[in-house]
Amino acid sequence: MKISSLFLFFLVFTFSLDLGAPALAYLDPGTGAMFLQIILGGVAGAVVICKLYWQRFKALFSRSGPVDGSGQE
Repeated sequence: MKISSLFLFFLVFTFSLDLGAPALAYLDPGTGAMFLQIILGGVAGAVVICKLYWQRFKALFSRSGPVDGSGQE
């Protein structure tokens, strides 16, 4: 039975995560706000990208010309 190289990679990666000693690190309250800001920024960026590509997708099926972003038809 042959083990795929991807499975072998994940197996080695998973076992290598357990080799280190506990960090016992301190996370101050500002760290949570930073993570929240990263998540909200990523969601906002994804929404903008989806909006841009949705307009291009609709332009493929419309009878007018492509959307150029200038607001004029």
